[in-house]
Amino acid sequence: QSKRGWLSAFREKSEATPVSSMRTFWGLMRAYWLSDRWKEAWTLTLFIALLTALASKASVWMAESSGDLVNAIAFYHDRNNAAPLASILSSGGMLLLIVVIKDAGFVGIRGYISATLHRRWRGWLNGRFNEALLNDSHTHFHIQHGTGEGGSSHVAPDNIDQRVQESIKGMTGGAIGLAMGVMSVLTSLFFVGQRLLETSAPVNGLEFLGSYCSAVLALVAVAVY
Repeated sequence: QSKRGWLSAFREKSEATPVSSMRTFWGLMRAYWLSDRWKEAWTLTLFIALLTALASKASVWMAESSGDLVNAIAFYHDRNNAAPLASILSSGGMLLLIVVIKDAGFVGIRGYISATLHRRWRGWLNGRFNEALLNDSHTHFHIQHGTGEGGSSHVAPDNIDQRVQESIKGMTGGAIGLAMGVMSVLTSLFFVGQRLLETSAPVNGLEFLGSYCSAVLALVAVAVY
C-alpha cells in the first residue's frame, strides 16, 4: 500500500509539468488561449478575424467595381452614354482604390498581426517546453546523456531543445495559416452569398425558383467549376 501511495505521488509530481495540459492535440492548440496571456492571444485573434472579414467584404466590392468597369468599356460608344471617358476613369479609379485598400490595408495589416501572433505563441510554447525539459527531474540532461541497456552507450538525440523549437515553429505557422484560410472561406461565402441574394432576379423558364433563380444559378456555376 505504501508503495502504491509512493507511485501515485510520483506520478502526480511527474505529471505536474508546464506541458501537462498539452498531451492532446486540442490541449496543445488551446493552451496559449487559456493561459495567463489569454488577453494578448484573444486580442490578436479578434483583430485577425476582423481584418479577414473586411478583406472578404473588399473582395465583393472589387467584383462589383470590376463589373462597373467592364460595363463602362462595353457601353463606351453607346449613344445614351453622355460621358464615356469619365465613366471609365471613375470605375477604374474606384477599382484601383479598393485593390490598394484591400492588399496594402486589410491584408497587409493582417499579415503583420498574424506574424506577431505567430511569434508570441511560439515564444510562449518554447518557454513552457524549456521549463519542462529543464525541470527538477533533469529530463533534458538524462535524454542527452542516456545509456542503453546493459550499460552500453548509444548516440543520444542531439539538440532536442532546438528540434522542439523547430517543430513548434512549423506547427504554429501551419495552424495560423489554416485557421486564416478557413476563416477567409467562411466570410467570403457569407458576403458573396449575401450579395447574390440581394441582387438575385427571376429567369425565364425557371420561374419555379422565384426571385432566387439567378443566385441559385450562380452557386451551381461555382459548384460545377
